[in-house]
Amino acid sequence: MLKFLSGLIALPVISGVLHFVITALLAGVLALTYSSLTQEQLIATITFDKVNNQSKVYNAHLFNPNGSKIGDYVIYGDQWRIDAGFVKVKYWANVLGIGSKYTLNRFEGRYKNIRESNAQKHKAYQLESHALVENLEFFFDTTYGASVYQDIRLKTKYMVIKTPSGLMVRNTFIKVKKEKSLADKTKDLLGL
Repeated sequence: MLKFLSGLIALPVISGVLHFVITALLAGVLALTYSSLTQEQLIATITFDKVNNQSKVYNAHLFNPNGSKIGDYVIYGDQWRIDAGFVKVKYWANVLGIGSKYTLNRFEGRYKNIRESNAQKHKAYQLESHALVENLEFFFDTTYGASVYQDIRLKTKYMVIKTPSGLMVRNTFIKVKKEKSLADKTKDLLGL
């Protein structure tokens, strides 16, 4: 009888511990899923300079996430656009840590005004041409293209970011250091 009672007492304890372990596992999977589905990754940085005071002509400087220069490009228009190709993996593969793959395809200028776009000079650049096809098609959900564009502003650094659903842009203002005058340099040197 005593063994029976101790077994009855142990049953809720074992059930409680098992419930706690299952809940902790499910919470971990939920956190991993949320993290995988909201992950952002920097894929390019862009800055601009004016070209010889010409209207709507810019030098664009494109960098990879490590800060290495991809290239310099002459851009026509008052906006810029970058295109990428994506292979989206299935959600369960994303939970396992297999992320979507991308390649930067094209970079170009564009005009806000359609009439200007149809009448003015335009130039597009091929960035990468390799395919995204891999031997792991079992994990793939779909392929698609994504594009993002912004107005061109000088003294601005544009950060192109890959998300699980495409591209987005964040930008920051670049502070320009003001060159000190000869008088200011002399004052600094003398400690005044």
